[in-house]
Amino acid sequence: MGLADADSAEHGVPSSNLLITPVACPMPDRSAGAPNLHGAACIRLRRGTRAWEIYGRDEVFERYFCNYEVNPAYREALEAAGLALAGFSENGDIRVAELPAHPFFIATLFQPQLSSEAGKPHPLIRAFVAASAKS
Repeated sequence: MGLADADSAEHGVPSSNLLITPVACPMPDRSAGAPNLHGAACIRLRRGTRAWEIYGRDEVFERYFCNYEVNPAYREALEAAGLALAGFSENGDIRVAELPAHPFFIATLFQPQLSSEAGKPHPLIRAFVAASAKS
């Protein structure tokens, strides 16, 4: 995107282009002292994206444990640079992004490993392993 000083608020470095910022809307039922996004929430997937193909449905519930998210001010610039925004919170915040031309690049704000169980890996983890096996 050509942003020489692009950074994350998490690093505490002064930047005029913070692509990652503190969570704007904390989850209402989080435990005291827990990260702002702590617990499960609905994600609406965009049809035609790899994430939608992997899940095979429009909505999923995923678990979070984080304090930072994608800065919505950069949404158009991210898309113009080739990042496909594939999943959103109920208020439209970015939760899943992917690079369509890459063999497997899916970034999530939630943590798929939190929903995996013995003998039943998360769909994104299964898809990642399958894509890796093809390489």
